[in-house]
Amino acid sequence: MSFEQEKHEKENPFAAFDGRKASVVDPNGTVTIQTLKDADEALTFLENHPRAAEIAEEGNAILEDPVQLKKLVRKIDFTIAPLLAAVYFLQFLDKTTLSYTAVMGIRTDTHLVGQDYSNLSMLFYVGFLAAEFPTQYLAQHISRLGLYLGVNIMIWGLILGFHAACTTYAGLAIVRTLLGIFESCVAPILVLIIAMWYKKMEQGRRVSWFYVCNSLTQIFGGFLAYGVSFANTKFASWRIFYIAIGVMTMVVGLLVALYLPDSPVKARRFTDAEKVAVLMRVKDNQSGTQNAVIKKEQVFETFKDLRVYLVCLATVLSSIPNGGLSNFSSILLTTFGYTSQQALALNTPSGLVGAVCVLLVGYLSDKWGDRSIVMLICILPTILGAGMMIGLDPGGIPANKAGLLAASFLTGTFGAAFMLLLAWNASNIAGHSKKVTTNALTLISFCVGNILGTQTFQSYQAPGYISGKISIVATLSALCFVIVALRFYNDHLNKQNQKTLAGMSEAEKRELRERMAFADQTDRKNPFFVYTH
Repeated sequence: MSFEQEKHEKENPFAAFDGRKASVVDPNGTVTIQTLKDADEALTFLENHPRAAEIAEEGNAILEDPVQLKKLVRKIDFTIAPLLAAVYFLQFLDKTTLSYTAVMGIRTDTHLVGQDYSNLSMLFYVGFLAAEFPTQYLAQHISRLGLYLGVNIMIWGLILGFHAACTTYAGLAIVRTLLGIFESCVAPILVLIIAMWYKKMEQGRRVSWFYVCNSLTQIFGGFLAYGVSFANTKFASWRIFYIAIGVMTMVVGLLVALYLPDSPVKARRFTDAEKVAVLMRVKDNQSGTQNAVIKKEQVFETFKDLRVYLVCLATVLSSIPNGGLSNFSSILLTTFGYTSQQALALNTPSGLVGAVCVLLVGYLSDKWGDRSIVMLICILPTILGAGMMIGLDPGGIPANKAGLLAASFLTGTFGAAFMLLLAWNASNIAGHSKKVTTNALTLISFCVGNILGTQTFQSYQAPGYISGKISIVATLSALCFVIVALRFYNDHLNKQNQKTLAGMSEAEKRELRERMAFADQTDRKNPFFVYTH
């Protein structure tokens, strides 16, 4: 390296990431971006910083010191993880309150008959489905993820409280639909945040830290509903339950709006040197942080990507059992011979099984560097549990009460599969508009699956609900084949990228890898992108 080049690098330490300049190595003079507006917001921060040389040196010092690096990762975890966990805890609790109140008197007090209860379960996902694309693109345009998420949480907390005022099916139908609309932004935003802050092989465990709250909700919600069910007041216990959860949700929404960072670049609690260290730590992900411009070419690429369709199919198949079990778990326990109050308490061990499974699956998927094998492992016990429900409860006549309870606990394991699909999206998609579109499609698929799931449990089949139980076995069995197909396709794409890189010199690869890191290019246009399987 010449003296002039060395001097230029010291004065412009982040110049290697700037793809606006023609390549000096590639004979074609490759340009990866036209303007900073096209690039990831991280590049704008790095290139325009008035103390670039100073913060580059300070940031590298953090990365090179194991003690400081460990401290930085811990700071990221304590800044991000508790708030994401609180959000996901309340989202799952809020949308499943109907399941708890189903055995607390809401069906009688609001005069629900026939398929009314199933339809209310479905309407949440109808609102969710209708709002998914608009809310995700609005969040991208505003580019203030923490604030946007917090405001939505406060609104849905208010709506949850409105449930307590409902006296008819029509009133419940309205608030359930609105609840779905304002909860629709959550999972995609959480996935985007995880992808911004963590390396690929850290993302599975971090996603599990917030997704485990689905299972913890069953424990907390079950005990809370059980306690409230003993309330001896003129005000129905289910109404008290809705008000209590609504207030709790609004408080958490305010905390999220105030304290959840929008991105590494906009994190107020982090120094500029720490921001540089965070960005340099994740640059090898080749997926960047965020870009406020909605890029049509990335949206179109999403709809042409076979991987995205396979993820969506897998999501539908994993969500059909979820739609049924999340709304009918308490009811199923009463059909096994338990009282309504016992059913509320007995829902909690399923939550414990699910919590252990999610944390273990998240840890193993990162440790093994393998999402698909771990996903298959967590699906099989639920298939077994649903099969036991069919065999031990023929025609709605419980043949083995203890065996059916054990089967119910086994069905708590499959939720970890959808958690890994979210981790797959965090690890395997690049280009911010493509990430947003893919996450929206994934959550739309989640909605479709849950809507179908609520309809697999038909009231005329009570107490056996045979079609609901069969659908769990059938859909999860099909999901296993889709997961294997995704694994092979990811490996195929990695081999294609390796062939492309084999035609480049080491100098070309070194230069282009840096230019692509924050160029906001999609995974399919980046030969350095590595898909996790």
